[in-house]
Amino acid sequence: MSTQQSGHSSSFTDLMASLLAVFVLLFVAAQNKKHGERNEDRDLLIRALRGELTQAGIDSASVSADPRDPNAVVVVLPEKLFFRRGEASMLDSGKATVRRATPGLVRILCEGKLRQRLDQVVVEGHTDITIPPGMSAQDGKRYNLRLSQLRSMDFVATSTEALSDSAQLSCYLALVSATGRGQDDPIRNVPPDHDKQRRVQLKIRMHEELKDTTTVDSPILQ
Repeated sequence: MSTQQSGHSSSFTDLMASLLAVFVLLFVAAQNKKHGERNEDRDLLIRALRGELTQAGIDSASVSADPRDPNAVVVVLPEKLFFRRGEASMLDSGKATVRRATPGLVRILCEGKLRQRLDQVVVEGHTDITIPPGMSAQDGKRYNLRLSQLRSMDFVATSTEALSDSAQLSCYLALVSATGRGQDDPIRNVPPDHDKQRRVQLKIRMHEELKDTTTVDSPILQ
């Protein structure tokens, strides 16, 4: 290979390396921008939910980012309002709280630009470790799994009763699902048989990418 040919080859290699470096920088910048927008929308959702639930008498501290999922927000609902040990149906005071909070919560989820970001709302039912007398530990875990599923379904049924607006109801039903976690996902640093373990929590998950969805603007979220 001549000196001239070697020089051309070296220049081409340098050019390709430079282009690759530019591509990597652009990719990293795009990823950082996407993550920043996602975090901004997640923080906006948290603030909006806290404001709405506080008006319904629910502690704003119940709403937080999910430490295990950067795309999710968790709402832990007040345990003492909801379930007696071993029961699947909420107390009347719990049902009243859910009915009072649901319209505002769904308005946050279904109106404005945040609707474009939302993927799903999972209602998780939980139990403490208590099992019926005489039941084996393995059968007790299955019992609590079924119980937690019934609790989540009771929450969904109660919350849908509170939605008289058909557009809100349709949006909510498109987002919501119910699941039971049993006793296997306890709150840390809380005794496994404590009242706090008998809970329902909402996991509101956001799309990683912006979804093109027709929305109705909300003055709260603009």
